[in-house]
Amino acid sequence: MQPFSRGRTTVLASATALMGLAVLAPAAPAQAAPPGPIVIRVIDGDTLEVRGTGRVVPDGTVARVRLLEIDTPERGACYSRQATARTSELLPRGSTLRTEIDVTLKDRYGRYLLYVWNESGVFVNESLVRSGHAKATLFPPDDKHWKTMTAAQAAARQAGAGLWSACPTN
Repeated sequence: MQPFSRGRTTVLASATALMGLAVLAPAAPAQAAPPGPIVIRVIDGDTLEVRGTGRVVPDGTVARVRLLEIDTPERGACYSRQATARTSELLPRGSTLRTEIDVTLKDRYGRYLLYVWNESGVFVNESLVRSGHAKATLFPPDDKHWKTMTAAQAAARQAGAGLWSACPTN
C-alpha cells in the first residue's frame, strides 16, 4: 500500500469537506402535490360534483364523482334522503377531498370513479357503508378496498344500522 501524496490528501480532504457541507445544506423544498378536488355539491348519497385542482380532475374542471364500491338508495327509495344528508355532512360544500383511483377512471356517464377521504381523514365510501347509509357494491375490476367494504357492511347489517333496519326489503 502506497502512502498518499500531498496532492491526493488535499483532494480527499476537500471531497470530505464538501460531503459534510452537503449533509448540512438544506434540501431543496419538495414540491407539494396540489390539493384534491373541492366539493361543489352533493347530488345524492353516492354522487357529488367537484371542481378539479389538477390531481385527478383537471384544474378548474367541474366534474361529477361516483363513489366506488358503494350504492346508496335512489331518490324516492327508502333511506335515500338520509343517505344524501349523511354524504352532505361528510363532504360539506367547499371542502377539499383526498382521492384515490382504482382501475377505471370514468364510468360510461363520464363520472370520475373514486375513493374519497374528507378533510378529517374519514374514508367516506367505507363510512357510508358502515353507518348503513349505503350497501357495498362491487363494480369489477375496481375492487381495491373490497375487503374493507364487505367488513363494514357485515358490521352494519349485524347492528341493524341505517337502511338495514329502516327498509324492510334489505
